[in-house]
Amino acid sequence: MKLRILSGFLAVLLVFTLAPAVFSVTAAATEADSTDPAESTESTEVTEITEATEITEPAAPAREPNQCGEDMFWFFEEDTLTISGTGRMDDFEGDAPWAAHKDQIKALILEGKITYIGARAFKGYDKLELIDFGQHLEEIGEEAFWACRGLAAIVLPESFKVFGPSSFLGCSNLKEIHCAGRFPSFRLNCMWEVYATIYYPVERPWRVSNIAEMEVAFKGRIEFLASDGSDQYIPTEPTEEPTEESTEPTEETTEPTEATTEPTQPSEETTEPTQVTEAPTEAPTQAPSASESETEVETEAATEAPEDSSGGMGGLTGLAIVAGVMLLPIGGALVYRASSGRGKYGSRGKKR
Repeated sequence: MKLRILSGFLAVLLVFTLAPAVFSVTAAATEADSTDPAESTESTEVTEITEATEITEPAAPAREPNQCGEDMFWFFEEDTLTISGTGRMDDFEGDAPWAAHKDQIKALILEGKITYIGARAFKGYDKLELIDFGQHLEEIGEEAFWACRGLAAIVLPESFKVFGPSSFLGCSNLKEIHCAGRFPSFRLNCMWEVYATIYYPVERPWRVSNIAEMEVAFKGRIEFLASDGSDQYIPTEPTEEPTEESTEPTEETTEPTEATTEPTQPSEETTEPTQVTEAPTEAPTQAPSASESETEVETEAATEAPEDSSGGMGGLTGLAIVAGVMLLPIGGALVYRASSGRGKYGSRGKKR
């Protein structure tokens, strides 16, 4: 009896232990049975579509044959190529899409707001003569107008900024480049083999330092002038050398003027011989006394002394002649008196 009661108790305990697990399995099975098969299929399809969208990229729209940029198109009529649109033109590794008309294109017109001409867009178009760049162009691409020998002059708008590398290389007949804006950037070989004049706006002149730098870089092949033809940059070295040469002759001419004033001094010497010639004419008229002759000699010596200081050796010689002439009568008188004064007593007044 005890064994039956114990086994029954264990059976009840086992039922209560397994009941939660059985209930959860039953509930899951019930939910699975209640799910709509169509909904599960749709969710699977949405997942597959999403994955396919992430992997597959949309194809680029096909471009039209006459398209040369994202929003740019070209048209050719007679001898004129017209390109209209906005933004940047495509760069071209080979021939541009209008290459079939290369030998017929004589004029190029840009319409709209085109800011960039593509690389090699008109390379070797030697029949091209006229270009209208519009009002919005900013840059010309690499080799864009390589060897366009038909170009003689171009006019760039105020918005222009950059000459691309070799952009006008080999344009040997290009002689005038008119720029309406600020000083642009000149990339490598952009004007190689070009001998031209670049005109900048006179109301907004470019910096002289920039002009000087570019004229040296172009080795004199490119000249820069204002739009009115004036040249605001004149090299200083050539102008300094002529000024130095012109001042030297003026210094040499002043030296002869100083030399011509020196002969005026001998005029004083010429007056002294006249005084010497006059003196002998007065001396022989009468024999003056010793006192008078001495006073006259002193007077003449006193008056002529200043002339000696300025007259030189000629004045001294004349004065010596005058003094000698004056002293001759005085010496004669003294000799006469000495001879007459001895008498019969001899020289001392005593008898012999």
